[in-house]
Amino acid sequence: MENLSVLNPQEIAEKQRRQKERLRAMLAFMVLIAGVMYGLTFTHF
Repeated sequence: MENLSVLNPQEIAEKQRRQKERLRAMLAFMVLIAGVMYGLTFTHF
């Protein structure tokens, strides 16, 4: 457990950056899955 009250601005910025990267990774993953699904339905018809 980390004490959130004594985080310096650098650590806060680092946290936010890591969160943004995780969000971007999730988005890319969803786009990839959507693309695969789209491709599969397209090749079936």
